[in-house]
Amino acid sequence: MSEELKPTVNQIKVLSNASRLQVMALLLEKERTISELAKKLDLTPQTIHHHVHKLLDAGLIHISREETHGNLVSRYYAVEEEWLDSYEVWDDLELDEKKNYKLAALGTVKGMVNKGIRYIQRCERIDYEVGWVATETIPFSKEAIDEIREIFKETREKLRKIEKKEEDEELTVLMTTLPG
Repeated sequence: MSEELKPTVNQIKVLSNASRLQVMALLLEKERTISELAKKLDLTPQTIHHHVHKLLDAGLIHISREETHGNLVSRYYAVEEEWLDSYEVWDDLELDEKKNYKLAALGTVKGMVNKGIRYIQRCERIDYEVGWVATETIPFSKEAIDEIREIFKETREKLRKIEKKEEDEELTVLMTTLPG
């Protein structure tokens, strides 16, 4: 398994859509079918099918396996890479392409936050403290971004070590950098 995916300019353009970024985020966790993705993202299978084929055509995901159940074939999609790094092609993007990509990333964050809000609103009880936010404001510089990349990488490695159990519910840990 390679450590990171270094996308092309065309791939960044394909990822300039919040739904496709959400699909990628889910596939970075584990392989999934179109039905599983649709359920997780609360979108129709037809919409997910469209986005999955855009990602397939761009070479960002692949069919990892197929299972046959009677007359039905379930295709599982996966991303082999652990980390999506646009750094190497960033300078080759036009300003509008950069904005679209970043706005799609923020749309993905917004979707995750909205999902968490809906979960909390429908809960009949809350057994654990969830939904808290910690923020730090730091200088905006290349050096700071490089340090943050390392912190994110280390944190992801630590999160992966948390024992995986079959639970009915999941917890999303969101790490992001935002301008401002």
